[in-house]
Amino acid sequence: MMANNVMQSFKWVFLTTIFRRVLSFLLFLYIVNIFSRAELGIYRAFALIISFGSIIGVFGFNVLNIVEKSKKYFFHGLQFALFSSIIVSLLLFIFRRFLSEKYNSFDLYLYISYGFWLVIPMTIKKMIRSLYELNMNFKFLSIVETINLVSYTIFVFLLFLIDLKFYFFVLAFYMGELVELGILYYSFRNDLNSKLYDILHFKFLPTLKTVFKENFMFLSLTTIPTALNMFVAEAPILLMGWFYLPDFIGNYFVAAQLVTVPISFLTISLCQVLFPAFSLTDKADLSKKVKEYLTHAVLLLWVPILVLGILLKNYSHFIIGKQEISIVNSIIVALAIKTLFVVILNPLSTIPTVLKKPQYELYWSIFNMLGTCIVIYFSRGFEFINMVFLYVSFSSLCLILFILMIMKMVKLEWKCFFSLIARGLIYVLPLLAMLFFSFENILTGMFILAMGIIYAIGLLYFSEKDFFQKLKKRL
Repeated sequence: MMANNVMQSFKWVFLTTIFRRVLSFLLFLYIVNIFSRAELGIYRAFALIISFGSIIGVFGFNVLNIVEKSKKYFFHGLQFALFSSIIVSLLLFIFRRFLSEKYNSFDLYLYISYGFWLVIPMTIKKMIRSLYELNMNFKFLSIVETINLVSYTIFVFLLFLIDLKFYFFVLAFYMGELVELGILYYSFRNDLNSKLYDILHFKFLPTLKTVFKENFMFLSLTTIPTALNMFVAEAPILLMGWFYLPDFIGNYFVAAQLVTVPISFLTISLCQVLFPAFSLTDKADLSKKVKEYLTHAVLLLWVPILVLGILLKNYSHFIIGKQEISIVNSIIVALAIKTLFVVILNPLSTIPTVLKKPQYELYWSIFNMLGTCIVIYFSRGFEFINMVFLYVSFSSLCLILFILMIMKMVKLEWKCFFSLIARGLIYVLPLLAMLFFSFENILTGMFILAMGIIYAIGLLYFSEKDFFQKLKKRL
């Protein structure tokens, strides 16, 4: 029964995510051809700072709800999230000048000055969403997220009728987020309103203190790795932004959007569905589930990722223009290679939390963060693209180490992973080689790419017949 629910949830989330990703991608292409790369880079830095603040603000209470399979901690978590997010937003306001100087942008100073308070609604939204994730009500969440994006898109064009300024785009984005929060609140308004006095009243704090003390270790070991992993994943923006001008950060943001937006609808859908699914799976069956997912990820996702990388590297100038296109194309190659391992790890990264051993993720996160900081710091004098390749190489190594750690935790042999990687490389080897070549003639490029796809899919089909038969039955 649970397997059917998971598959139905995945199908619903998958389909609605396709719509949202297509719409957001089209909006991105519209924006990237109007505004400068420096403006895009600073916007991304601001959005990440707000997101980082919301992770600290919620402090793992949203995850605690899901792992405990109960909402008994929800209102305590909501109270904590409210007060902590207020503190985080005030700290952000105080340090706005420091951050703007580090990122070489007065615009960032203005964004933080007017938008520091956005940490609060973004934090509250994370808490309310956890209730629906606990009940695996992904259909409702998918609808709400879609309304968010549609509202945001409408706001963009309405505000652009007033003036074509980039800050209107930033405003529209967060107006869409507030629409989503409003719908989530309205759907849960009776329970929230009944507890509103307790949440806002300071007499409720001693109970919160007890709950926080009892779960402090879990909350810390959940929040710190999440924050560190976000920092590492966005290091080219959050950290490289200290050493390079906003234009370079904008180029990285453009390349990252081109690669990750088409792929992310898969990884986000899988993460949203598999985290609750893994948490409801008996530990004895977890090893089987992980092995099953590893096989699906390598055999089904590697070919489309490389095909996407090849197409973007050779033809992205048709959709984003030729502004600094050589730098963007080089970053696309680096990110396409890293994405091969990201799609494997993303859903599996929840396993330490599911097993209530988040300290293992913390150890890896600290190692990953320290290594990333060292790599970036000592290569800060290099050309930007060389720094990106060094960062991607180290990051890919860390992803592999984390996957091996998870396999050890669920008692899977490492040779299973390396065997899958070897099989995957055999199938995609021609496509992987094509990623490093440029095809000036479109017809020639498309013909060679078609041959690579036929080779990969043909070899996959005839070598993995049992796998595809099982997949067909599942679908």
